[in-house]
Amino acid sequence: MKPESLASCSNCWFNGLQHGSIGLNVGYCTEHRVVLRRPEETTCARHMRKDLLLKSSVAFNFKHRQRFSLDDGVQRLGDATRATSGEYVSKDTDLLRADSVGDAVADYGEYDTKIESLAQLRTQGSLRSEFAMLSLARAYTRRCIQRNGSWTSGIHILWWTRRRLDSADVPHVSVTDLRYSTAASLERQHELAQWSLLMFRIVFISDIGAHAASKNDQVGELEPIAEMAAEETETPSLRKLLKWIKNRGVPLIDQVLPEPRYREISGTLIRPDSEPR
Repeated sequence: MKPESLASCSNCWFNGLQHGSIGLNVGYCTEHRVVLRRPEETTCARHMRKDLLLKSSVAFNFKHRQRFSLDDGVQRLGDATRATSGEYVSKDTDLLRADSVGDAVADYGEYDTKIESLAQLRTQGSLRSEFAMLSLARAYTRRCIQRNGSWTSGIHILWWTRRRLDSADVPHVSVTDLRYSTAASLERQHELAQWSLLMFRIVFISDIGAHAASKNDQVGELEPIAEMAAEETETPSLRKLLKWIKNRGVPLIDQVLPEPRYREISGTLIRPDSEPR
């Protein structure tokens, strides 16, 4: 992804349909509820960079709002003018409905069925569906905190993600998952896509840790887990990251959040991952 695209809709966690070179040619914004036809060229004041950890993404958003208006919806990245033309955005989601991931993401934005949509994405079990689920789950848990909810709103997704890490299950990458080719070989691009998904799982766990830390909960000790993984595996290597997850990552998660504590927290929830309305 080009550096200038990092501030675009293609790199925003409200757009679950694209993650780097993975995804559809169009995106979908669950905040403004529009199809993003040229997502690398648009942004908005609510933009949250998905390539950054929570606190860094929040800090970037603060600066981003100084240039882009909260009142203008989706705007052109180059000149901050409202992107009202059908060239940039569209309300028509019919094309997305033909794609299982696109259908679930459009439901999340259009009908406010957030938990149901996240659950649907989780059960699909594909590379694109998990990227979409984790991206929107980051937005979901932060929104809950902003509405004076609890960090435990994402506890079930966290536990499911921990189990996926423990199983070392990495979804297969299909050619149809790629929205553009990179300079690397096709085999290397596939490996990097799988590495990115593993890291994104860890980033979501880091998010939950950051939310828990703000409430002085022990789970807050998981906040630095993504930085630890990145530092100890250095150059993106799927093999090294899988080894770190097995030897360091999962044991750390289990130390901070053992299963009895997870069951205890789950038992206090009225509705799994309920969100204030």
